[in-house]
Amino acid sequence: MLPDHYEYYYKQNDIFGSELDNIHAFVMHNYRIGMHVQEFPEINIIINGCGRHYIEENCIEVGIGDIFIIPPNVRHGYLGEKGFDVFHILIHQRFIDKHSADFHALDSYYDLFRAEPIMRAKTKMPLHLRLSDETFARVRALLSQMEEYPDNTLASDCIARSGLTMVLIPMLCKAYSEIENRPEDNKKMLHADECFMKAISKIHESYKENLTVEDLAKIANLSRSAFVKRFTEICKLPPSDYLTNKRLEAAENLLINTSLSITDIAYETGFYDASHLNKAFKAKCNLSPSAFRKLNASK
Repeated sequence: MLPDHYEYYYKQNDIFGSELDNIHAFVMHNYRIGMHVQEFPEINIIINGCGRHYIEENCIEVGIGDIFIIPPNVRHGYLGEKGFDVFHILIHQRFIDKHSADFHALDSYYDLFRAEPIMRAKTKMPLHLRLSDETFARVRALLSQMEEYPDNTLASDCIARSGLTMVLIPMLCKAYSEIENRPEDNKKMLHADECFMKAISKIHESYKENLTVEDLAKIANLSRSAFVKRFTEICKLPPSDYLTNKRLEAAENLLINTSLSITDIAYETGFYDASHLNKAFKAKCNLSPSAFRKLNASK
């Protein structure tokens, strides 16, 4: 059964402090926590013992060397035996935005950080990364270094944690690309699910491009109708709506954090023109892009 249903919700602004405070890194011993949600991504690394990880309505048996990327707004919790220790790395969204170009260049980044967490939360297949003993030893040494910089207000500690996270993420992406690091019981179903995950990854990676449902179905190695049906079941949206939401998410970020014109933002996020962006934005937010920018500037 799921751990307790007292829902916790952790807000980004309540956790992180200054502009440099982008990464929190710490270990939780004898860990257990009820179902909770946060509005920022995190990396969970099982460093000792065994337990169960609950993600939405799914339950996964976990042990040393298992890695879980938890996206924002995904319900999850843990029930562990005595000695079950989980290392947490909490990541502010501005860290992701700042290094997005670097992450874009990494093989398997979108698979590991975007597609796999969606699949894991929505399917019964226990998709996750399990590190080899050799890689786990290197990751564990890196985590020990992170623990040497615990201060969330000291600039040098904040910068050090961010730098070490920039070492960790490529290490995890490389490990994820190696099929032997997946749990054995995943391998029979892995190829079909990897193809489908590649289609989800393609949206996150290339939303600026003129993607069609047919393009995505081809990547997933499915017919158009079969792809739309499975995508909607897993992601709770048709692929075309999911793509539009991704573009709008990117547009919101540019409206808040840049002074680009609405026309330039439309071009940068895959919309045909400013009118197309304006129409989609109003449908989702009930505001024009200009009004959204003005509202957030006032905050």
